Amino acid sequence: MPAETSPFDTLLRGSTIVGPPAAETWSAIGVERRHLDAIERPEEELGCHHIILWGDRPTIAEREYRVGRFQRVVKPAHSLSLGCAGRLPAARALTPYDVTACVIDAKAALALGDEMELKGPATLHDHLGVADEPLAHLIRLVVLESDGGGSSGSLYRESIEQALISRFLRLARTEGVQQTSISPLPKYILQRALDKLASEYETDVSLSDLAREAGYSRSHFHRMFHLATGKTPFECLRDIRLEAARRDLLDGKETIASIAARVGFSSHSHLTRFFIRKYGISPSEFRRSNT
Repeated sequence: MPAETSPFDTLLRGSTIVGPPAAETWSAIGVERRHLDAIERPEEELGCHHIILWGDRPTIAEREYRVGRFQRVVKPAHSLSLGCAGRLPAARALTPYDVTACVIDAKAALALGDEMELKGPATLHDHLGVADEPLAHLIRLVVLESDGGGSSGSLYRESIEQALISRFLRLARTEGVQQTSISPLPKYILQRALDKLASEYETDVSLSDLAREAGYSRSHFHRMFHLATGKTPFECLRDIRLEAARRDLLDGKETIASIAARVGFSSHSHLTRFFIRKYGISPSEFRRSNT
């Protein structure tokens, strides 16, 4: 049997992969960097939503708006194009370009949209060459995590995935939609979540586990937790891990690499980066100054 065509090959027909291929660490999204020469793509069907983050230079293309009729489109550098599952119009690339492409599972997006309880029509719309730095930043974070082999853990990946799909849905929906107001978590539920993070910080805590124990959907729990604490669940978990590392450094028995691995960081350098950010000093300098 012939190999199944990837959604990236369908979306960017004739392109080549730049860097690592799509990682398997994501449950509802995928991301790849691609280079495309000036070629023509026929009309296609794509079963997932997609986002394209355009490269460092403006891109000129033609998009079919009626059978045999094309319209020229200029995509500004670093802009975004959002597309919905279904028909992909024929297109002609008139200049070579480099992009970061993200695909989103349509069923997962629909489920998350229901969880978000957005008001107004649920129709999604294509958007070509728009500027939205929050969404662009989320795509870059996905690329970094994919390149690192998913080393930051399930909670981080799920948080980024939820945020990216949520942002896509808000941008792709009809303009003027009002967001549902959200109240922070009740104190006893918040404390239960904090206790779980504090007691299980050495494990791969997931957003799903936290939300299930709280009795909320993942997206609703994530947003309420952030409102209640000013941090995402992952940021809170990272702070707990940093504090545990700080305590263990004072003990002086384990190597820094061993401490990093045990408390949940992927490497010595991973711990060092965030330790400096939080405490203004490296783990090794902290240990020397307290011995």
